[in-house]
Amino acid sequence: MAAIINGTTPTIQYVFKEVDVTKIVEAYLTIKSNDRVALEKDLTTATVGEDFLAWTLTQQETLSLNSRVSMMLNWLLDDGTRGASDKTTVLIDINYKDEVI
Repeated sequence: MAAIINGTTPTIQYVFKEVDVTKIVEAYLTIKSNDRVALEKDLTTATVGEDFLAWTLTQQETLSLNSRVSMMLNWLLDDGTRGASDKTTVLIDINYKDEVI
């Protein structure tokens, strides 16, 4: 299980081994806290690499997360095929400087 320190700007990256990233036409990174959507990022805000999609969270976004969250990525290919990642649980660690700097 990974950890994110709140107030920081972590990058969340999904690496694809069997999916051609150039064929992804839609993607949604969903972060849930207490079974409610806390954050959702789409493909327009992602960094697209040769074999990965990545999103960098802002300080404000990580400050809005509490104790434990779960993440999942959903994507759609240009041929209509839809895929989803496994759910990942992440601990949110407190920051002694609990504000945007």
